Amino acid sequence: MTFGQAIKAKREALGLTQQELAEKLFVSRQTVCRWENGSRCPDLIMSKKISMVLGISMDEMIPTEELSSYVPPKESFPDISCVKVMLTGILLVLIGTFLYVADGSNMDAAAFFFFTGIVVFVVGLLIPWDGRGKAVVNDDLPQRKCPKCGKEHDFDYPQCPYCGHDYTGRAAGEGRNG
Repeated sequence: MTFGQAIKAKREALGLTQQELAEKLFVSRQTVCRWENGSRCPDLIMSKKISMVLGISMDEMIPTEELSSYVPPKESFPDISCVKVMLTGILLVLIGTFLYVADGSNMDAAAFFFFTGIVVFVVGLLIPWDGRGKAVVNDDLPQRKCPKCGKEHDFDYPQCPYCGHDYTGRAAGEGRNG
């Protein structure tokens, strides 16, 4: 049973409609529908409110089969190398400007620092690109490994974007109306 199915089952057991549950949670009926069909997932605070309104624990709402396919994100740190390079370029431009203003007789050194700083700054702008015109994105979203194709993708997809495996338990093409 998925997270959405647990909410739907408990809501129906209490005899509540989606609209009634939505009113108790101060959200729209469409939001409840999206939670139940798996296309969206409530945040932690809203999940706690749902558990309180439905009278179930958070553990009952989070099924263990979804957790078994959860792959924690790889530990990564923000890539700030481009910022460091651009700041170095700005510093070199400032040094070149200072040399020109402070000592106009040493134009060779001032020009060297100034133009080197510009080149270094431009290189810093290009670091986030992979060389083929695509931006390098440091994506720290939780990942899920698909049991059907074995590929990893973002955890919040209700279906595998590669093979179409449906984590909600519905057959492919089945409607999403709740």
